[in-house]
Amino acid sequence: MKFGVIGYGSIGQRHIRNLLAIGYDDIVLLRNIGSGNEYNFSEYSEMKALLDAQPDAVIIASPTSLHAEYLTQVLEHDVHVLAEKPLVATFEEWQSLQNQLVNYKGIGMTAYNMRFHPCVREIQQILVGDELGKIYSARFFVGQYLPDWRLGKDYSRSYSANREMGGGVLFDLIHEIDLACYLVGEPVGRMVSQVDSVSDLKIDTEDLAELLYRTDDNNIVSIHLDYLTRGYQRYIELIGERGSLRADLFSNKVKMSSESGEANEKFFSEFSRNDMYMDMLAGFINCLEEKNTSPVSLKEGLISNRIAIDIRNEFYGNA
Repeated sequence: MKFGVIGYGSIGQRHIRNLLAIGYDDIVLLRNIGSGNEYNFSEYSEMKALLDAQPDAVIIASPTSLHAEYLTQVLEHDVHVLAEKPLVATFEEWQSLQNQLVNYKGIGMTAYNMRFHPCVREIQQILVGDELGKIYSARFFVGQYLPDWRLGKDYSRSYSANREMGGGVLFDLIHEIDLACYLVGEPVGRMVSQVDSVSDLKIDTEDLAELLYRTDDNNIVSIHLDYLTRGYQRYIELIGERGSLRADLFSNKVKMSSESGEANEKFFSEFSRNDMYMDMLAGFINCLEEKNTSPVSLKEGLISNRIAIDIRNEFYGNA
């Protein structure tokens, strides 16, 4: 198969390395910044030229603010697509994409790589097996000090620091919103949120968000997103009628405590961060080869996307 990759930043380059690692080297690029690549792949500066090269599938890895423009054209031509999260940046773009998907005949996937983390897969199996019983509450936490994300690079000039490019914790760390909806359930009724820029970081985006909602099964779900935590923390906590669970997505451990007081811990010692991206890409390619349903469809990606857009609009509308 031939792949088109849009964007040649860190995530675009990761996808290219992974494509090459599993044997796909027929790749063309679309770039708006810079030129030339170490692989001597053909590069284009316009979407029409990329589509004229007739890729079997396209990977969209550009800044969020450009996703809608590229997705619109890809869907119009029914080209298969793997699109980085969040899919779009505004409600108007969200509505337009939802309308387009009605007639889209290709296979589309949202690049929620955290769904392929072994701890998340383990939690999903525990929930399917009803080992915790009814879930009373769930907590999803992610925090990392923004200047430490990409050492050697000026964080203040990054996508994350730029609101117009789609930065800010609500979009940047949207994985946790997706995981909450996927594992526990979507919000029913109004979501309560506290969002702000509370630090002295040189950014024009929100750096902290606390979200709280109920599901249709009356689970209470809280989500914490920040650019402020020193070091790196990412975990999921569930409290159920027959026990509780804590999954540390940094140390790759899942610990479950039963109602009898016994605790079982599972450690995924062989896991490395790129494994998620490889599994996600393999899942996408398998869908293309087998004509199967995407493991994380574009329609599913729109669920968390709408939540983030609504909260973001509420914050910046009042800011």
